[in-house]
Amino acid sequence: MKIGLDLRMLGGGSGIDRYASSLAHEILSANGRIGRHEYVLFLRNQHLAQNFRQYDAKIVIANIAHYSVAEQLKLPGILRAEKLDLMHFPHFNAPIFYKRPFVVTIHDLTHTLFPGRKKSHFFHRLAYYAVFANAIRNSKQIIAVSQSTKKQIVDYYSIDPQKITVIYEGFNQLYKMLDKEEAYRQVAQKFGIQKPFLLYVGVWRRYKNLPMLAQAFDKLRGRGLDMQLVLAGESDKHYPEIEKQIRLITNHKSLITPGRVTDEDLKLLYNAAVLFVLPSLMEGFGLTPLEAAACGTPVACSDIPTLREIMGQGAEYFDPNNLENMTDVLLELLKSPKRLEELANLALSRSKFFSWQQAAAETVMAYEEALQ
Repeated sequence: MKIGLDLRMLGGGSGIDRYASSLAHEILSANGRIGRHEYVLFLRNQHLAQNFRQYDAKIVIANIAHYSVAEQLKLPGILRAEKLDLMHFPHFNAPIFYKRPFVVTIHDLTHTLFPGRKKSHFFHRLAYYAVFANAIRNSKQIIAVSQSTKKQIVDYYSIDPQKITVIYEGFNQLYKMLDKEEAYRQVAQKFGIQKPFLLYVGVWRRYKNLPMLAQAFDKLRGRGLDMQLVLAGESDKHYPEIEKQIRLITNHKSLITPGRVTDEDLKLLYNAAVLFVLPSLMEGFGLTPLEAAACGTPVACSDIPTLREIMGQGAEYFDPNNLENMTDVLLELLKSPKRLEELANLALSRSKFFSWQQAAAETVMAYEEALQ
């Protein structure tokens, strides 16, 4: 079978980038062990292509931006020229005019259920709904990254559940336990951290609920907790009010905002943190708490279906819409070293259920089933 992999989103540092890159590397390195197929990789430039030269796969340079008009009009012709049996789009942006068989990965319905300000013009919203609906209805198979995402797709689009295969993501094996004191020494020196800290990692968008976390941190400080809050990730120009709201808290001088950090620095931050906190209102999977868990760091997160599904007993949960509950749960945890240690062990055990090797094997099976 000749299979195409759309890797044009690589290089942007997004979650889709990490998903597509990790999955592609694992599928290609295991080709022959998990089914032998011919692969064609579509990438934006030669620089990114260098990362895949070691594999027995054809590389096609398709310098076409995602979410663009060219993606809809020019990309289908490039794909058709390869005479693929199956194409895998790792995100919903499959071209409407590509009519050959394809599989699509749906990570979440955030833009549908929690629309933001990016591409908020009427035309952009209309295009988004058209492209998303095309991916859902015309794909041979849908890969959902969680049962929660599958349920949302079924409920919102009235799709036959049999068309959707749930395949959990893995995480980079770079994230592992280190000497905690040495990790703290290094991040303290690099980022100016001076006290034990809580850690958040991710984008600064509305559904991530960061102002609520900042307010909870303010209350924790008011109750005598002498700590800092590290918010790793870039502020988003589309949501300037989020950073303004975060900076309004009384203890804003106890915030550390290093921006986007490298994987090596992130591994150190995970290991050095007292507690990893994810206050999201919505998630499709929940990669960052798994990365923290793999580093032996206790996790506290929103009590939403996706995070319950992924983290199980490996996290403490709070109501992301209730400031007092969030504050109380975090305070109780932070005052109990025994519970923190227990939670760290549970989180570490939970992380072992997820791997890119398993994801790759299940994805190739989905390819094969799509054309049966």
